[in-house]
Amino acid sequence: MNGSNETKRRRRPVGAARSQTPGDRIGRGLPVVLAAVAMLMFSATTNAREVDERAAPFHERVQLDPLGMSAVLVEGRLKSFGSHASSTMHSITGPRRIGGQSDAFTYLDLLIRPEAYADADVVYVKNKNVRQRIADVASAANPALESRLETSVKTGLFAPSVLRTPAIEDLLRTLEADLVRTARPVTEIRNALTLSDPRLLLSRLRIIPPTAEDPQTRWHGLDELVLPPAPPTDPSLASGLPTLPTIEGLDPTLASTIRGAWRELVEGWRRGDAGEVNAAVATLAAAVPEVNGDLYPEQARLRWEHWYFEQGNLTWIWLVYLASVAILLLAVVYRWPTALRIGMGAFGVALALQTFAVGLRWYVAGRWPNSNMFEAVTTAAWFGAVAAIAFELWVRRTPLRGFFALGAAVSCMVALMSAHFLPVYLNPNIGNMMPVLHDVWLYIHTNVIIFSYCLIFMAAVSSAIYLVHRLFGGMPAYARAGGTGMVLATTAGAASGGGAVAKVAGEAVRSGRPGPSFGEVLDGVTMVLMELSFVMLWAGLVMGAIWADHSWGRPWGWDPKEVFALETFVVFLLLVHVRWRVKDKGFWTALLALVGAGVMLFNWIVVNFVITGLHSYA
Repeated sequence: MNGSNETKRRRRPVGAARSQTPGDRIGRGLPVVLAAVAMLMFSATTNAREVDERAAPFHERVQLDPLGMSAVLVEGRLKSFGSHASSTMHSITGPRRIGGQSDAFTYLDLLIRPEAYADADVVYVKNKNVRQRIADVASAANPALESRLETSVKTGLFAPSVLRTPAIEDLLRTLEADLVRTARPVTEIRNALTLSDPRLLLSRLRIIPPTAEDPQTRWHGLDELVLPPAPPTDPSLASGLPTLPTIEGLDPTLASTIRGAWRELVEGWRRGDAGEVNAAVATLAAAVPEVNGDLYPEQARLRWEHWYFEQGNLTWIWLVYLASVAILLLAVVYRWPTALRIGMGAFGVALALQTFAVGLRWYVAGRWPNSNMFEAVTTAAWFGAVAAIAFELWVRRTPLRGFFALGAAVSCMVALMSAHFLPVYLNPNIGNMMPVLHDVWLYIHTNVIIFSYCLIFMAAVSSAIYLVHRLFGGMPAYARAGGTGMVLATTAGAASGGGAVAKVAGEAVRSGRPGPSFGEVLDGVTMVLMELSFVMLWAGLVMGAIWADHSWGRPWGWDPKEVFALETFVVFLLLVHVRWRVKDKGFWTALLALVGAGVMLFNWIVVNFVITGLHSYA
């Protein structure tokens, strides 16, 4: 037995042949087979990707990012080409994207192939009444266009060939006579048609910085080196060869590089050769800063500005606020501690993202973002969110915790949704501030007013929840000491271990007294926000009068916005009086808080966009 086992364990002599089983042969060949299969799959995937790229539309194969991050001087401000294209196309196509193309692509396509857009629906008409009247007149002149014009009425996009017909020209002249209702839409149509001219688009590409020897120290347009791209029917001009004198002080070699890159871009664009276009874009973007690197703006700022507009101005943050609203509602209604922690975490993430968005816009604009409606709405919401964090830290040991964050989350969500879905009214493009606005009182007055407006909207959220609570059988409770008094009392109770730290009505506490009811908490939150917004609104009105006296020579002029700002203040002045006199204080406080929010929104929406005044955008 031992000998037999020893024989079994005896090693095979070195070099002795070993019989191979089929499994051994398969085992050695398997890695080779797997490697071959992997190579075939990789090759197939690569080929499929190449086929997909070749089959993709031209605008998806063109890479304009290098040019998009180049500087352009427009209306006295240096901005990225991506930002400039976005602003220009906003004036032509409104909020619409033509054929899924980026604004930068459509800008260059209008410049290089204008004939492709002569009969394309690209000019946006915002006013619905004007849309319908244009469609009616155009249909009467050419019944074959009736179905197409029905689509134009829905989308707001009309073809230049339609808008330039004699019948529509006569209509536009008639509409221009109505200065109140239709003159502005007609002006916008004419501006859009003018801006779509390829010669103007090229001249507005002031991407060449001043040369070191330029006595005027001005930025130069490409039109000073090249001609607008000619239609393909005229091959002698299609290349865009320069016929104008060269820019004074510009190095001939560098000028030749810029001209050659533009020529290749135009020729490749017309042929649909994305590779040639991409190479020309990269060459052009690299050559332009070399004209005068000392005067060229910081590349980091241009990249961030281009990225900011590519990301839709970061208005998608409303989705994060929406998530925090849903969780915070569960927390405050059911007093669910876990939901409160998660909701506050989501709210914190949303606020961090919005702080980044506001800070980035401040950085790329070179000024605090509060000079147009987009900036006022988004910055006001940010103020409210920051205030909510301060409130939450203040009331963290009281029953009011979570309610301020909920009000701010709803306010920020609504503000960013408006900016995201209504870009026609809340124009996100960055522009220069008017000279009259360069006053320290503007920054103080405007920021105080928009801060108070956000607090008013936050109070409307807690008021709406209070009224719903009452609708479903809630008791007519109210904060007897007022908002601030209630917070101070509950904070003091928490510090001393008293009964004021109770979570909900009916719970026994160490002192044996029940804590504030759900209705009391809601009314207390509303009153805290009302008390602060009341003070800030009054301060903002006074500061606005000081600024108006500095800028316009009079502190008050009964401008529509001034009047409705005063009316908003009067509503809250009435709220203070009613609170003293009525018995059902919680109900009337909530109702008047909603009325005040409605007047405030009327002031921001109707006065800004419908009624013409010194403060409005109508």
